[in-house]
Amino acid sequence: SVQELSDLVLALEQFMTTGGGWQDQVGGIYPGAKLTMTGPGPRQRFRVEPVQCPTEFAGHFVLYYTGIRRIAKDLLGQVVGRYLAREVQTVQVLHSIKTLAVEMAYAMKESDWDYLGSLMDRHRQLNQILDPHTTNAPINTLLERMRPYISGAKLAGAGGGGFLMLLAKTADDAQNLRRILTSLPGPGALYEWEVAPLGLHGSV
Repeated sequence: SVQELSDLVLALEQFMTTGGGWQDQVGGIYPGAKLTMTGPGPRQRFRVEPVQCPTEFAGHFVLYYTGIRRIAKDLLGQVVGRYLAREVQTVQVLHSIKTLAVEMAYAMKESDWDYLGSLMDRHRQLNQILDPHTTNAPINTLLERMRPYISGAKLAGAGGGGFLMLLAKTADDAQNLRRILTSLPGPGALYEWEVAPLGLHGSV
């Protein structure tokens, strides 16, 4: 079952000592855009709510691989430790991030790209409170150059590199972003993407 598969992936990550959570596999197994939640306890029981993804979203969203890599393991250990110690700022930030996810789903459903972009920016700022190393000089320079064209941006995962998600103000701005990003020197690369309509399927 989907639940069993998610549990097995989570267990495998722990055996590999990568310290991963449940979000990545649930995001890939279930189809479409979605809001995913789980309750407390050692066994993660997922609740997945589909989120309507308007067709025009594709015209605003740009995905860029920065060429900078970062392992999430150490960051996750630090954040979990501070959360279990009930450090006030950490608990507040994690609660705010949870609230942001609900607001993002609403903004997407309403096609409110300016609001969605502002929420992405806020999420990135909260990540920096959890760990200042989620950004660096090359990332900041890149974002500063892209700022005239975007409503917001966020690094995926642990930040500090990896994939950069950019939400353009308009479809024309998205084209300008792609043109600029394609011309940049270095290991970065523009990636084509689509919302998977089926999720994981076929023989497992």
